[in-house]
Parts: sequence; structure tokens; C-alpha cells
Amino acid sequence: MKVTQKKCKSILSSSGIYGVDYSINPYTGCQHNCKYCYATYMKKFTDHTEPWGEFVEVKQNAPQRLQKDLHKKKSGNKILFSSVTDPYQPLEEEYEITKRLLEKLENTFFEINILTKGDVIERDLSLLEEFEDGISVGFTINFSSERDRKIWEPNASQIEDRIRILKELNKRDINSYIHIGPYLEGITDLDKIKQRTEHLVDEIQIENLNLRNQEKILDTIKKHYPDLEEKYRDILEDDGRYRHKLKTKTKKLASQIDEDTQISLFLD
Repeated sequence: MKVTQKKCKSILSSSGIYGVDYSINPYTGCQHNCKYCYATYMKKFTDHTEPWGEFVEVKQNAPQRLQKDLHKKKSGNKILFSSVTDPYQPLEEEYEITKRLLEKLENTFFEINILTKGDVIERDLSLLEEFEDGISVGFTINFSSERDRKIWEPNASQIEDRIRILKELNKRDINSYIHIGPYLEGITDLDKIKQRTEHLVDEIQIENLNLRNQEKILDTIKKHYPDLEEKYRDILEDDGRYRHKLKTKTKKLASQIDEDTQISLFLD
């Protein structure tokens, strides 16, 4: 893993993601090296020759830059950590960029949404409590087995660690959700994930497979799930049937879920 430090010109970016006004990406690149990652296109904005998932740039001046960026924003108040990196990847334990950014946002009017696969977030739970209802914390949980997690998310935290931290968020009354995205047909078990998490979270989000990283997805399927290769070639060629089945599964799940838990489906 190649790690470098850089200075950024801005850290608060306008976002086109539904329900999000701005995004903050404390790092360029991600150690988690997820095989389905849709953010691989970000490499073209760097000078790196290493494959995506094998380098990280630390935005060392991000907390100072944020202070200046905030003064320029006249509207919008919802900030996502993060859209093309993981704010709590392992490097965050050492560099604390995300932590220092959150400290700058404490006692502001901004609503914070954190999405991660990293257990480093456990370090900051007391800080997150200070935001009260102004923060929501999500964990991506796409798999019910560690075998699948290791194949697709080799450097992310274990599923049990994510669930353990969700329990702690629930105990501390911090708004939380899980993000099942992408839904991998024949691999992601919605029922098992629901059973493990629905009593812990306020929302379950489900997102379809992003087709931007087709080659890596197919290579992973071919190597580890050869019986699913033909299915995924069909999905990547025409995902209409896949989307229809996902809508049906989500609707069924919504009819079975605890009434206090919201379920949302995102189809890009």
C-alpha cells in the first residue's frame, strides 16, 4: 500500500447524491480494496500508477481547508462522509483526518451522514454523541458470511465488528442504518442480514449493482463463484430483470420488517 500526503484546494464538494448537499472525502483512494468499488474512476484524477485499492492520498490540510469552505456555502446543510472513499479506513487510526473534520463541524447547523465499513469509527463514538440528532451513522453490510466478505472486501472490518458497533450506536441512541450495496444476486442474503440488524437500526438501505466496474466484478465471480458467471454476464449486459427481482425482494422485505425500521431502495 502506497501512502502519500497532499494538500487539497477544497474539501467540501457539492454532491449529486439524492438527499445529500455536500460530500467530504478525507482521503483519495481506499485501503479496503472492495472488488465491486464504483469509485475506481477516481484514479484518473491522480498521478498514481498503482491499481485502485493499492494507494491512498491523505489530505493533510483538510481540517484547515474545511473552515474556509464552510464560509462559502450559502445553502444546503447535509454532508456525507464519504462518497468516493471510506472515512474510517485503517489509516484514519493514525492520521485522524475524519475525526478532526468532525470536530470542526460540531456545534454547526450541518447534518452529518457517515457511511463506512471501518471499525476505526469506534474510537469516535463519544464525539458522535455530541451531535445528538444531527448525525446518522451507516455501516455497509453486503454479506452474511466472512468468506464472502473476505472475497469482496478484503481489507475492511469483519461483519461481526460492524454489528458490534451498531449495537453500541443503538445503546448510545445515535441514529444508525445499514447500507446493503451493492446487492449481489445469489450472494447477498437479504433475509439473514435483516435478521441480524433490523432491531439495531433506524433504516435499511438497499442499492443495486453499479455497472461501472464490470471487469473486476466478473473476474471475482469467475474465480470464486463460477456457477454464477453466466448469470452475471446476463446482468451486466442487461440488468432489467435483476432490477425487477430486487424491487420484488425489497417489497417483500418491507412487509416483514419491524414497523419502526424504514426500508429504502436505491436504483441508479
